[in-house]
Amino acid sequence: MINDKARILIVDDDEASLATLEAFLVTYGFIVHKARSGADALKKVVEDSTDLILLDLLMPGVDGFEVSRRLKSDPERCGIPIIAVTALHDRQSNLRALECGVDGFLTKPFDEAILRALITNMLNMKRLKTDLETSQGRLENISEYHRRFTPGRSRFRKIVGTSDLIEKVRARIDMVKNSEVPVLILGESGTGKQLVAEALHWEGNRAGEPFVQVNCASLQESLLESELFGHAKGAYTGAVTHKKGLIQVAQRGSLFVDEVGDMSLAVQAKFLTVLDTGLFRRLGDTQERMANVRIIAATNRNLKEETDRKRFRLDMYYRLSGVDIHVPPLRQHKEDIPLLVEYFLAGSRLTPSSNKRFSTEAMEVLQEYDWPGNVRELRNVVESAIVFSQRNEVITPRRLPSELAPPGRKSNRGLIPMASDSMTLADMAIVYIREVLKREHGNRTRAAKILGISRSTLKKKIADNPALRDLSFIIDH
Repeated sequence: MINDKARILIVDDDEASLATLEAFLVTYGFIVHKARSGADALKKVVEDSTDLILLDLLMPGVDGFEVSRRLKSDPERCGIPIIAVTALHDRQSNLRALECGVDGFLTKPFDEAILRALITNMLNMKRLKTDLETSQGRLENISEYHRRFTPGRSRFRKIVGTSDLIEKVRARIDMVKNSEVPVLILGESGTGKQLVAEALHWEGNRAGEPFVQVNCASLQESLLESELFGHAKGAYTGAVTHKKGLIQVAQRGSLFVDEVGDMSLAVQAKFLTVLDTGLFRRLGDTQERMANVRIIAATNRNLKEETDRKRFRLDMYYRLSGVDIHVPPLRQHKEDIPLLVEYFLAGSRLTPSSNKRFSTEAMEVLQEYDWPGNVRELRNVVESAIVFSQRNEVITPRRLPSELAPPGRKSNRGLIPMASDSMTLADMAIVYIREVLKREHGNRTRAAKILGISRSTLKKKIADNPALRDLSFIIDH
């Protein structure tokens, strides 16, 4: 059956041919658009939704061959079926048309039965192709869902903890996971806001669809706008092709807008339209598109204070804050630290750590610390301890960063210094070696034993690193 809602563009420089084709198509309930030149056709395809094109090949200026070639090279419109309506009968012209991407031929004067059959077949093929691509996308997303949520998978990430505060977070997720309203996740840096966003998506009714995320703090205003909404070809210098925005990429799924408090006021104004109406436009485009996407936002800022300072739109704040989830800082649920440590040990990819554990004294150090970097900082400390401890060793306080010890007890714990964000693993190793040498008063033999390396290896490291050579107290025994 012919789809009576299909939009067909007929392109011909001959008024009589346009009128004849239009009368035939309208009779069968099609929505008809007309173009009287190739250039006009290219413009209308961009402006209007088009399901199929009836194209005359011989036209002055931009002819049908060129129109077909341009459309088939456009990623956004290459799937539109093109039927060449032509009086040409020579083999060379037909081959050229096929090379330019024409999908079928109709010879003038056309036969109505043949035209109906061609249109029906073309539209059915297009529909089948679209359905196949949609099914393939869903299969890929379902595979991603199973990959992430099958027990035992190394990339399976979950919200770990049994404290009342974490249970409240889980309960809140369960309440809103299938809702279509936007969700705002609040919490300090490193508390696990992204895990909450992932749980909302992968445990909800959109789990088989895309989960797409964007960090507003990492992109300049112009780049963020282009990432979110996409752009049309020629929208600005360097926009040589059409580009889908992440809103469109996330269709039927969830868009996670991280650090939404860093979004500029100008981008907020456009994003608010998506929240209010579900509609958006690409940069440089006039066509409005529907955003079938669930919005999940997160921030470590106090958005109410940001609105008072005119740095965040009040209407945007009210639209986002209707449903919110507060993720507590680690210092408020320290009873979860042992379970988190076991989780990080089991999931570490740095070194074999299945036989490693933290001593009672080391666990006390971890639970006494206030963790300004929250769960992310705890994970980094655990991984650092794994790297600097020997195989099968029980991790003691000496393997932990010195900053973790309470002020009055630091000097007695012999802990290694905390690594900064700019330090590489090699830098951390040198710092650790230096600290061990200082603690062992420069005795290479005892230091090498603690480090788990041979004395000759330690001697070479000292010779190769100026930061170690300047230790005047090193003794050769």
